[in-house]
This record gives sequence, C-alpha cells and structure tokens, in this order.
Amino acid sequence: MARAEAAVGGSAFGSGRTGKGCGAVTGSGRAISQVSGPGRRCKLDVMTPSARLVVGTAGHIDHGKSALVRALTGIDPDRLPEEQARGMTIDLGFAHTQIENCQIAFVDVPGHERFIRNMVAGVTGIDAALLVVAADDSVMPQTREHAEVLSLLGIKQCVLVLTKMDLVDDEWADAVEEEATQLLKGLSIAPFAVVRTSVQTGRGLDDLRATLARLARERGQRPEPYSWFCLPIDRAFVVAGRGVVVTGTVSHGMVSRDDELELWPAGVRVRVRGLQSHHQSCEVAVGRRRLALNLAGLSREEVARGCTLATPGYLEPARCLEVWLSSLRIPGKTLRQRLRLRLHIATSEMLGELRLADKPQAGLVRGVFAQLVVAQPIVATWEQRFILRDEAGTRTLGGGWILRPVSRLWSAKRPPHLTGLQTLLEGSPLDRLEEVIRAAQWQPLSEAQLAVRAGLADGQEAARLGQRLCEECRVHLLDAASVRLYVHRDWLRLLADDLDRRLRHYLERNPRMPGLPRAQLVTWMPAACPERLRLALADWWLRQGAVCLEGDYLVPTGAMPAISPADQALLDAILQEFDAAAFQPPALSELKCWTPRNERRIRELVELGVARRNLVRIGPDLWLHERRWKELVQRVLEAMRQRGPLTVAEIRTLLNSSRKYVVPIVEQLDAAGITRREGDLRHPGPKADQVLQAPPGAA
Repeated sequence: MARAEAAVGGSAFGSGRTGKGCGAVTGSGRAISQVSGPGRRCKLDVMTPSARLVVGTAGHIDHGKSALVRALTGIDPDRLPEEQARGMTIDLGFAHTQIENCQIAFVDVPGHERFIRNMVAGVTGIDAALLVVAADDSVMPQTREHAEVLSLLGIKQCVLVLTKMDLVDDEWADAVEEEATQLLKGLSIAPFAVVRTSVQTGRGLDDLRATLARLARERGQRPEPYSWFCLPIDRAFVVAGRGVVVTGTVSHGMVSRDDELELWPAGVRVRVRGLQSHHQSCEVAVGRRRLALNLAGLSREEVARGCTLATPGYLEPARCLEVWLSSLRIPGKTLRQRLRLRLHIATSEMLGELRLADKPQAGLVRGVFAQLVVAQPIVATWEQRFILRDEAGTRTLGGGWILRPVSRLWSAKRPPHLTGLQTLLEGSPLDRLEEVIRAAQWQPLSEAQLAVRAGLADGQEAARLGQRLCEECRVHLLDAASVRLYVHRDWLRLLADDLDRRLRHYLERNPRMPGLPRAQLVTWMPAACPERLRLALADWWLRQGAVCLEGDYLVPTGAMPAISPADQALLDAILQEFDAAAFQPPALSELKCWTPRNERRIRELVELGVARRNLVRIGPDLWLHERRWKELVQRVLEAMRQRGPLTVAEIRTLLNSSRKYVVPIVEQLDAAGITRREGDLRHPGPKADQVLQAPPGAA
C-alpha cells in the first residue's frame, strides 16, 4: 500500500510495511528480519511488563526527534516513503522498546508548522512528552508552539532533551538549557528531567532510557480515571484477508477479542476480531498503550482519523459543548464574543464557532466559560482537553477542557448557567453528578451517560452516587417500564408549584366539578417527560400531600370545591330525592328537578355528591344516598348473623326493592368485601366489620 500501513507502534496484522523496524513484513504478509536495535532480535519479552508509558515527541523541525526515537528503539518512525526521501516527518510515526521491563511506546510528531494538526493529534493521548531542542539551534518557533500545546493539553510530565550535543560545548548548552527551561516555566511546566544527548556518539541515551523507565513506573502507580474502554483512532487501513484495522493510544479501560464496541461519531456497532500491541497478538488489552484492533462489521470508508472506539452506551455525539478556556488569544483587532476557530480534540480536527459567556475585555482572556458549536458531531468526555487554532490553522490561539460534552445552544431565554459550570469545574464528583442531572431536566440518561458527563469512573459509580443523591433528597428517581429517570429537586418543585396553581385555576373555572378527574392527571405532566414515566411522576405528586384523592378526583388538601348558593340548593334537593327513594333510587331523568337544559348541571352535581361521599355509586348511572347505604349494610349483615347466608332473592325481600336494583347492590357489596359469594349464597365478607367507617362506593 502507498502509505506502508504496517507497524504503527501497535500492530502489523500482516500488512504491507517494507521499511525498517520491528514487525516489518513483506507485501505478501510473510515476516522478515526483525531488529530492535544493533544485533538484537525484536521478539518481545514473554514476561508481562511491570509498567507502560506512551511518550510523544515535540519540538521544532530538524531538531532530531525522529533520530532520537530511532536511536532509543531501533525503529524508524518515518514510515512514509516521502518522509524517508525528504528526511522530514510529515505524519505521525510510531515505535516502541522495552527498558528495565517497562514497555515504552513512542509517538513521533512532525515539527513543521504546516503539520501542527498532526502533532496535536499525536500528543493528545500521551502520558509524557520529550521536548526536543537542538543544542546548536536553541528554542525556535515550533518549539514554543509545541510546548504551548503540551501545556494546554495538561501534560504534566515533560522531559527536556537537548540533542546534537556533539556539535556544541557545555557552556553553549547551558545557555540553551536555560532558555528552554524558562520557556517551560512560563507555561507552568516543570521538567521531570533535563537530558543532554547525541545520537552520533550515544551520549545521554542511557540516562534518557533510565528516565523513561522511572516515568513509566511512576505512571503505573496512578489509577486510571475511567474503567470503560476508549480509543481515539489515529490510523485506519485495510489488511488483505483481515479487513479493517485501526490503531490509536488507549485512553482508558479494557477490551477483549470478540467484544462489541461503538464507533463514533456515527454510533456504528463493530466487533473486535483481533488485538495487537507492539506486534504481539493478545486476547485482552488493559490500560494505556498503543493498540491495533482488527474490526468486523465495518468498511474502510466508515472509519478515519478522528473517530473514537468506546464501550457501548457511554459516549454521545453532540455539536454543542460547554467548555472552560484556560487561555485564549483573540485574533484580530476587534474583541469579539463569537469567533470562528479550528478545534482539535483527541485525534479529530474541525471548524467551529466559539461563543464566550461574557464579552472579552482584552486580547488575552484566561479562565473563562464558553460554548463550542462545531460543524460536525463529535464525542467528548468531561475534562477532556482541546486546542483552539485560528480558522486557517496557522497558529495556536488557546485551549481548555470540556465541562459539558452535550449541551444546548445559549440564548436570551436560555443563558449560560454559570453556577452550574462552576460546579462542573471545581465541584466534587457528587456535586458534579447533581449538576448533570439538573441540566438534563426531563431527559432520561443512563448511568453510563451520567458517568461520562460528570467525570465518574463508570456507570456503577454513577448509580452509587445517584442513590446517595436520592437519599439526601437532592434528586428523585422515576423508574417504570424499564425506563429510569433522575429528576432534580428544582424541577420537581417547579412542577409541583405549577400543578397546584393549575388545579386551583381548574376548580375555579369548573365550580361544580368535584376535582380534577384522576385519569386526566397524566396529561398534565411535562411533555418533555418520557410518556412511560408520566404515571410515576403523577404518583410522586400525589405522595407529596399538597393534593388528595376524593373518589376518582383530585382536590387540594383541606379544600373542598366551592359552589354557588343556587348549585348548593339544587344539590340538597337531589340528595333529598335519593334519600326518599331509599333502595329504589331514581335515574337522573326521573329527578323532579331534571330538565333538558340542566341535565349536565345535575350530572355534575351528582358527581360532586359522590366525591363528597353524600352519594354512593353502585353501578353505571345508579346511586344510593350515603345514609341509605349504611342502613342497607347494617340490615344485610344483621340478617346474616341471625339467619346465615342469604340469596339475592332474600336480600331483595329484606330491602323491599326490585331485582333491577338489588343485583348491582349485591355486586357492590361483594366488590367492597362486605359480602362473599359462594354459589348462590352470600356470606359476611372480610371487611364486614369495617365498612361502616368508610363507604367503599365513595372510592
């Protein structure tokens, strides 16, 4: 293949690399001589390395970055034919070696200003950096820009390496070291070590190897921030007979052969067909390392540098993100609040618009909140670092880190929530999770998504902290029909206040209604709340005690619907007719006060009588006066105590009624637990002794 796709600091997978270095193979996939250094075979140590370290180079063009990597590893990182022909690094190069049982992987970046985008993509995933300064040239423009990029990306471990020491004396080197040290100091980078080297004489190479081994052991003692797998892709190619292979530096997590992963930003599901790290096949890869993955279910056109592989369920694509800017130089003479810039994050690069939360007061701003709106969907995590360059990509302007990987556009109605952003910047994991839940409002988020947005280790930690927030009444968990939704207390308070107001307004407009029909309550829930959770949300509101159920109606607690004197007089007349009718109640059309014009009014007042427990519903369009119901229950139970079980005919005779009314009456007695049916007989039911306290027909 034109780009000689093979050894990528992680894999050959039988590809067509023909250049120098470990794992080189012929175009047919047949292994050729493997050299890891003068006179040494490249076969990896069978023992598991005690520590791993991914190191990136940085520095001006022709300061000896690639030569230094080649001297340390025996691998030429300049893999492209045009790189080897011109003696200049153009794209990312990769190499590796083992030092003191520590696996050291190198990402060699181009030093030319035209290829700074490749440099940023290479150093994004590294653990430590080698800032390479030629002793005969000292600090140059790309030295400064590369050092600034390292600072903006938050790379804490930096080794200052002076190269070409065979060309200068120590006094000159002292001045170069001082200048480079001052550069790093101005960027708040403290060099882990300063090593003077020469690839021609071998000076300092052993010291540099020892320094890298010490860095690797220190890095191995630090826990990984996240347990789920994530790998930003820096290369993708096709290997004949195997399919698509991608490579990158693992950010965190574990992956195994046959695992299913998601390829973002498209969200395509892929299967891991095979793994290689430093030309060695493996079943499982854990932690930071250079890694190559052979993927199934994917075509070459679907993947490129800038894509990300991750454990399913964690990442979400977005075009709007909220960020914190550690520093930003405003380009041009006009101090604008909105800027067209080029975003570099992980291994991806794209145009976007930066919207500052406040209008800048100077050409250099530090420590401010902003929003990024990008041209294409991207995936990101909380506190992920990024670089901003001008729209033409000619100079670095600043950078910062992500606070909200998924956000909504700021507007006059929805301005930036500065308190929440400050919490995401400085708050504890528990407070960050609460803020993420608050910002999501009624959007259901899985524990995995909450973990990414709040910067938590994984979904299990998000679930544990979510439970704690529930126990502290800071959030409430709605769970129904396999859908879970954490809702912040602020939104619940606003909802409760709004529902109380709407209920009182509804009763004022419908004075004869006994309350809001319970069946309508679900329709009052927020439209943004998932439909399957609205019933659970309605039940939550009922449990708060501000409203209560009166029959099938909701009314404010301690308040009965107020009706006009005329309606009250009509209701009293209706109740008198039902009381006088005893156990043969009239239909609505048989009431003396009924006329076609007031049919709806009478029905509403009857329903109000049921809600107030003045009437007991015993069937469709069939009611008894509450006093007559109690009398009926007492008669039936007393007769059963004296005579034993009763038939429907005996109950009809007892009540001096007709079968038209007695059958629904008996069915209501059964339903209320007052009586119990066995064949054609009715026995006292389980609630026979309690019913006189609370007529069941009112429920």
